[in-house]
This record gives sequence, structure tokens and C-alpha cells, in this order.
Amino acid sequence: MCGPVMLTFTGFQNGSGSILLYHTGRILSYMLLGLLLGTFGSFFSFLKIQQFTVLLLGVGIIFLYGIPSVRNSLEKFYYQSRFYKGIRSIISQNLSKKQRWFFSGVANGFFPCGLTYVAAAGAIVISNFWLGGVYMLLFGLGTIPALFAIQFSGSFFVNKYKALIPKSMYVVALLSGGVMVYRGIAMCFPDFEQLMQEKAISLISVCGF
Repeated sequence: MCGPVMLTFTGFQNGSGSILLYHTGRILSYMLLGLLLGTFGSFFSFLKIQQFTVLLLGVGIIFLYGIPSVRNSLEKFYYQSRFYKGIRSIISQNLSKKQRWFFSGVANGFFPCGLTYVAAAGAIVISNFWLGGVYMLLFGLGTIPALFAIQFSGSFFVNKYKALIPKSMYVVALLSGGVMVYRGIAMCFPDFEQLMQEKAISLISVCGF
């Protein structure tokens, strides 16, 4: 989602100022999400059920990417929500203004995106208001190099890798979900992690490493 939006709203002809406004708005949205999700996660930590939260988040990510039709239905529902329509309205009202780049960046932070799902789950797991915001800030900053690459290469990058990018996103999401499931099980059953470590050591020994 972020790449096509980058190509639509920014470009060489818009100058560095508009690009800076776009990324500022986008990262501020991520920070806001991090603050909210960090607070949300701290609630589960307070109730001493963080381990189950981590497990459910991991299962949820695997479920969403294992069954694309479910994710597509949820995203379709989101596109029809008043919240999303409100975001579109704000953008349309500011398209003719210089601030359109900032508002486009803010809106981009709330568009459905696989990497954002995974990052949001991580912010919940952190379970801290400020750390959740910092985590999403770093996530936003980390996406800038890839988006710059897309911008400066234009449609060449998108056309060349448009089939690879969605597939890689599936791999990243499923691996992240698997890590969360493992971490959740390890938190629920402390002996499980020790057992896995012993199995891994035994396997390494058998392979001769």
C-alpha cells in the first residue's frame, strides 16, 4: 500500500519539501498508533495475561495471511467504515493545498498494510505507552529507505518487483506470527522454551556442528 501511495502523491516535481511533509505525517500517524497500542497492551500486562495476548496476536497474524479471503473481507469492511471515509474526506478537501502532502502522509499511516499489522502487534506486545510510540517511530523511519527507492526508481521498481513484494510480505508476516506464537507458548509454559533449546542443541550435535 505504501509504495503506490508514494508514487501517487510524491515525485521529483514536488520537491524535497513535499516529501518531508509526507513522511512527517506518515510517521506521526505511526507514533500515534504506537502510543495507543502500547497503552492497550499495558492493560493486558496489568491483568497478567500478556502471554495469552502474544499468543493470540501470533495466531491472528498467521490466520489473516493463511486465509487471504478473511483479510480481504476485513479490509473491505474497513474501507466502508466512517473512519476511513473521514480520512478520504480530509485528503480530498486539501488536495489543492500545500498541506495535501502532510495529510496524505497522515492518511497513509491508517491504510491497511501487512507490515503495519505486524508492527502494530509488536507495539501491543511492548505494553508501554512511550515505548510503543518509540517503536512505531523507528518502524516508520525504517520504511523510508525502501520508499525512497520506489520513488526514485518510479514505475520500473514497481513493475519489476510487483509479483515478488506481496509474496515476501506473506513470508515476513507468517514468520512474525510464528515467532509470536512461539514466544506466547514459552511465556505460558516456561519449560517449553528450555525443552526447545535442548532439542535444538541435540539436533546441532547430530548434524556435527
